[in-house]
Amino acid sequence: RPISAEGGATAFKKRAPQRDTLRTVWYSILTHNILFILIGAQEVIYAKVGEQVTLVPKSNQRQYVYWHLGNQNGPQLAWLNHLGGKGINLTDEKWKSRLSLQDASLVINDIQQEFFGTFVCKMTSSGKPDSITEYKIIQIIVDVKPDTLLLHGDILSLTCNLERTPQVQNKPSIYWLNPQGVRERNNQGKVNVPATSDHNGQWSCVVKDNNNEKKVHVPVGVVGFNPVSSHQYTAADTSLTIPCSINSGVTWEQILTKELEEVWWDFVPKLSSGAVSVNRERLFDFNVEKRSLTPGQKKGLRLVSSNKKENLSLTKSKGSVEDRGHYNCSMKFKNGRTLSNTVDLDVLQITSQPGKELIYGQQVNLSCSTGDPLPNDVMLNWTKPETSSRYVQYPTHITIPEVRKGDSGKWRCELWQRGKRLTSAEILLKTEPRLSVWMLVIICSAAVILLLLLVLVFIHYRRRKVQFNHSYSFLFNHTEIVVQL
Repeated sequence: RPISAEGGATAFKKRAPQRDTLRTVWYSILTHNILFILIGAQEVIYAKVGEQVTLVPKSNQRQYVYWHLGNQNGPQLAWLNHLGGKGINLTDEKWKSRLSLQDASLVINDIQQEFFGTFVCKMTSSGKPDSITEYKIIQIIVDVKPDTLLLHGDILSLTCNLERTPQVQNKPSIYWLNPQGVRERNNQGKVNVPATSDHNGQWSCVVKDNNNEKKVHVPVGVVGFNPVSSHQYTAADTSLTIPCSINSGVTWEQILTKELEEVWWDFVPKLSSGAVSVNRERLFDFNVEKRSLTPGQKKGLRLVSSNKKENLSLTKSKGSVEDRGHYNCSMKFKNGRTLSNTVDLDVLQITSQPGKELIYGQQVNLSCSTGDPLPNDVMLNWTKPETSSRYVQYPTHITIPEVRKGDSGKWRCELWQRGKRLTSAEILLKTEPRLSVWMLVIICSAAVILLLLLVLVFIHYRRRKVQFNHSYSFLFNHTEIVVQL
């Protein structure tokens, strides 16, 4: 047909590449279908060096099963039949020591780099066409830098990729899961972050395509402190613990290899006004080699008794409001790096005005506080004696207009955060009845009688003394006369 239609030669040039593209696509699809018909099925398996790989046939309802390397005409690795016969054909020790049959499945133990490639399972049965399945084992390459213990703040570099890209419909996605099981976003198989305590633990590289998902786990060790809540709550007159421990999975001996130089505890108290003091008190110095404490200002604190050297927590049998403040647990290394863990300790206390021992009819104010405003997600709840009924409750205090007998007993306030009780404090109130008029009369009468008795005793004593002096004077005078005679 002459090129005389609309568009002419230009239109032909535009349509020609489109025809070539369509031809290429159809050729690719046709080739793929022909290969699929010849091979039967294809599976992609992802693995890491050193793992065990199991190749499972699509069906074992055949009389004969043959495993080949490379293709169906390649070296025969193993065979079995329906009569119970089976065997490993290769005499090469590097294969023979690693290959085994589990039912009709081929098991490769401790797979090495040279074993990655294509394996073919051919199953035959009389009167049925051969069933051929191709397995492509693709190596997952994982790299962790540095491969030694990291200090908090060191750069952690993780890389995960495939030795080669499989010929599948969609390219597999590769990403990392951190030790908390959360996917690292937009990493494309790479992570490059400053190490923190949250990065300590097991990382997982995930390779995922349409048909399967493979996870490869790698450990990462970071020297740091186990994450704890920056706010710790306790109550006055109860035991307290200030947590500080090394990341799990990291041993004391490993920490020493990082040239640990010094470990210590210090304390910044909170003033009664709620402000933080400018004075920093050294509580303990820690002997790194002997793992013993040299006390500074101990404040009744001691190291938690534990067989774990990595536990540096402090404890005290009975806390008080003077323990409120910031506690810092620190480690210093010879390279100048210092790691610190800070805990803000709040002590809950109930106070009663005018006191704990009360008289019927008095007004009482009970206050419950840590000395600081509570966070929005922390609630304060009161528990009263069952017999108490007349009181006015506010968020942080209770007013009893007139104390009665039923108000005696334990009053408790509790701190709650997201359904969990943090701590509680108690106060014991004692109430007594008001003195009546008759009781006052009786008391006054008894006092008058007692006073009169004292006066009488005094008068009697004076009279006896005067009489004694008279008698003594008379005896002395007569004795003198007798002597003169």
